[in-house]
Amino acid sequence: LSGKEHKVITGFCILTPSGKVAHSEAVTTLVRFIKLTGQQIEAYISTGEPYGKAGSYAIQGVGSFMVESISGSYTNVVGLPLCVLIKVLLAVGALRSFPLSENL
Repeated sequence: LSGKEHKVITGFCILTPSGKVAHSEAVTTLVRFIKLTGQQIEAYISTGEPYGKAGSYAIQGVGSFMVESISGSYTNVVGLPLCVLIKVLLAVGALRSFPLSENL
């Protein structure tokens, strides 16, 4: 990923109580990394943070130093595109209200 851009894609599906699909969607976020040195990569690995992570980095943790830019949803990269998900849950009636939902 060093010096390159990659896509983080998260898909989700909302089902009705009867099991029918109410909504399904994939959210894509583009993430660009800085060019990393071998020493930076080794130091990051030694933190233990990359283990158990999709893409082997945590944008919300130490791994944020590698991220030059993102285009799209930050929470998608963390794990779940919350803004999109909340909008959909409100739209399909699965969520009646959410704090500040009139601004979504």
